[in-house]
Amino acid sequence: MALEFVSQFPDWHHLLLKVKDVDVSLRFYSEYLGMAAILDQRDADGKRWVWMRFLENPHAPLFVLEEDDEFKKSNSPSLASFQRMAFRMPDLEPVEEVSEKAKKENCLVEAAHYGGHLRGYLCVITDPDGNLLEFCYFVSPQGGITL
Repeated sequence: MALEFVSQFPDWHHLLLKVKDVDVSLRFYSEYLGMAAILDQRDADGKRWVWMRFLENPHAPLFVLEEDDEFKKSNSPSLASFQRMAFRMPDLEPVEEVSEKAKKENCLVEAAHYGGHLRGYLCVITDPDGNLLEFCYFVSPQGGITL
């Protein structure tokens, strides 16, 4: 049995995040990533779903926030929705700015620093539900390669 060649690559459409409090997460992703809610609705069971989009890049993947009662009941940070999400920044300065803001708001995990040629210059913060976000600026380990 031969596999058929797929001629088109799929587009990354959205990332689903189970959250404890949609309003708290909306504020967080708005302030740190410049995202805004484009759809806020409840399903037939009354569960709240909010779709968010980057204001500066409407073609980037969406974030879907699902307010989850079971997740809300748990206080364990190990139940984060994913391991880590990284955002490439255009320069060192925005990484520093995020690091300082997160420090003031007590959500800084790793302060801005150079993590070597494979990690670049980065900081790591945590969202209200324990998910890790990395903001990084890569200095290419090899000339001409964009990471």
